[in-house]
Amino acid sequence: MVSIGLGNDNGRVHGAGKDMLKPEGYSSSLFSLLFCTLAINILSLALPIMTLQVYDRILPNPGSGTLPVLIMGVCLAIFLEALLRLSRSYVLGRNAATYEHLMACKTMNKILHADLTQMGRYGIGEHLHRMASVAKLKEFYNGYAFTTMAELVFVPIFLTVVYYISGKVVLVPLSILLLFIIVSFVKGQDLQRALKQREDSDDKRFNFLVESLEGVHTLKAFALEKFFERRYEAMEEISTHENYNVTQETAKTFNSGAIFSHIMVAAVIGFGAMEVLQGNLTTGGLIATLLLSGRIMQPVQKALSIWAKYQDYALSRKKIEDLLMTPQQEIQPRENEAEPFPRGALEVKDVSFSYKESGFGIHDINLSLKRGTAVLLSGSHGSGKTTLLNVITGIYPSTSGEIRVDGERIDTYKPEELVRHVGFIRTRALIFRGTIRDNITCFGQTDEGQAREVAKLLEVDNDVAKLPGGFDTFLNGNSTDSIPPGLKQRIAMVRVLATKPKLIIFDNADRSLDKDGYAMIYSLLARLKGKISMILVSDDCNIRNLADTHYVMKDGTLVLSDDLKRDSNIKPYTELRL
Repeated sequence: MVSIGLGNDNGRVHGAGKDMLKPEGYSSSLFSLLFCTLAINILSLALPIMTLQVYDRILPNPGSGTLPVLIMGVCLAIFLEALLRLSRSYVLGRNAATYEHLMACKTMNKILHADLTQMGRYGIGEHLHRMASVAKLKEFYNGYAFTTMAELVFVPIFLTVVYYISGKVVLVPLSILLLFIIVSFVKGQDLQRALKQREDSDDKRFNFLVESLEGVHTLKAFALEKFFERRYEAMEEISTHENYNVTQETAKTFNSGAIFSHIMVAAVIGFGAMEVLQGNLTTGGLIATLLLSGRIMQPVQKALSIWAKYQDYALSRKKIEDLLMTPQQEIQPRENEAEPFPRGALEVKDVSFSYKESGFGIHDINLSLKRGTAVLLSGSHGSGKTTLLNVITGIYPSTSGEIRVDGERIDTYKPEELVRHVGFIRTRALIFRGTIRDNITCFGQTDEGQAREVAKLLEVDNDVAKLPGGFDTFLNGNSTDSIPPGLKQRIAMVRVLATKPKLIIFDNADRSLDKDGYAMIYSLLARLKGKISMILVSDDCNIRNLADTHYVMKDGTLVLSDDLKRDSNIKPYTELRL
């Protein structure tokens, strides 16, 4: 159905320099995070400075009363640092949850309003995998990466303090730090390759899994369970191997940080001890240098963590950007803004449509329906009947030509307007996860009184009354639902007809109905004949006899047929009524 795109960017950037992956209305509170980070790092200098004072000045003069004051000051600094760290963690957590929520809503909006002809390029599993990538972006938008970069600014400050205290001993942590950065960069490249391979294998596995679950009844019918099980095991083996490689590379990257941290401590102690013995450095200065060297490694290790996650982030960002760039179906402007009155008029002029992958489609379709006209559409399997119906209802946008419903182009209707003009009753019942009430009212978008009125005509209310939960009975929308397929089909019909459309498109929707359900829907269509317009696709002689004109689809074209056979032995609908 024609739908409204999110904004008018189709996934592009709104204006210069604006990040499409930052949802509208989201703020990461960078100023508060920066303030906390600066305060935390400044307070972290309290312990090394106090250690220097105690060992070099207070211990040589034990009678001084400065020690209690220093201890109280350091305790206060440690308490404030802990409080600031807790506050920063709360802000980061809240930012992450807010970002994930807003971004998930934005990506879902893009999927729901996408041009359906472009959605087939990816499997269902890959769409699910792309949606799951939102969670991998939050640490780069909630402020965590920003605070890590802000802490890195203090590394040269700490090195300067170390140089001021211990002189040339600063060369030890500086050289080890540079070597650590080089090794981490090389390891990061290996991790990126491993992550890319894992993403590719997971996409294939998810697609295969979803498609297998969708066709599980067919698999069972042909006894293909073992064959598909072996195929999935092979994909799972590849995926497990790729996951193992990612785990190994990640472990190597983080283990290198721990190893370099121990090397730095040992090297500072060894080189610093020699300086103390030579009288170039005091004991307090050595301990303060050791504490500061450990403090230097903390932001670098956090930066290493961000660097490792950035490899996964880069792949996830690409997936989300591709999703946000999905072409959207948008509402075109209308000369008369007011919605036209539903009459059931349809005009299809030189309409063509083709699938980009296969090239198959329909071309040069012309069809005209006035109010009360009933048209029969037939053709062999794969001739393009359902494709034509999808184009007429606005689900697929035509590549050329024009479709007008009640005098207005179909691409000018909002979704909530179009359903009052065109009702599409499909072959298979589409049931949403929710209650029966949710399904017949489109989750409250349709007046419940109107839905109940149609439900009474199709005797859905009688069947639903027999259920323990009545209209509040919950449905999963799959084969696990306890209600029969025929009732599901009638529930879907109620949802379509509750908006009282003046043009009904009936696509073999009688196939899953039982005898009673068939009689009810046939009776309803016969009573509506002459009052609304109908396009009928059916193999049933009774329903076919409702048509005034017969069209045949042949190789993607629509041909008028004068062969509208009517069986005089078919009983009228009044006698079919049970």
